[in-house]
Amino acid sequence: MKKRIVTLCLLLFGALIGLQSCDDEKNIAFDKLPQTARQFIGNYFPDQTVNRTRQKKDNGIVSYEVRLTDGTEIDFNAAGEWQHIDRPFGIVPDEIVPLAILNDLAGRYPEARVHEIEKELGGYEIGIGNGLELYYTTEGVFIREER
Repeated sequence: MKKRIVTLCLLLFGALIGLQSCDDEKNIAFDKLPQTARQFIGNYFPDQTVNRTRQKKDNGIVSYEVRLTDGTEIDFNAAGEWQHIDRPFGIVPDEIVPLAILNDLAGRYPEARVHEIEKELGGYEIGIGNGLELYYTTEGVFIREER
């Protein structure tokens, strides 16, 4: 009898966890994105269409994930400001990358093209497509590179 009760409790607990995770991520219509995010996509990726738009909730914090037809993924915060851009088959538009970082890249890695950029606490993480991840401060000062 104890085994049945324990099994039933585990099943109920698993079902509750499963239901909770369903609320954490859901597909939404593009027009449900914050205006800032919609404008960003229109300004910097005008030749792409949106394949999928998702709203995520993590500990009550809302964020959005957008996938474009060319495979680009863009993450936005609740206000619609970009947080992460990954373009596995293209390059991130120069207008998005801070000028100080572009200038440093031109001298340090002249052939490099930014394929991924992520805002982090205190700076940026930049992927230049050759396995290197570059770290910069918010002001665009180079910190380090990692493979």
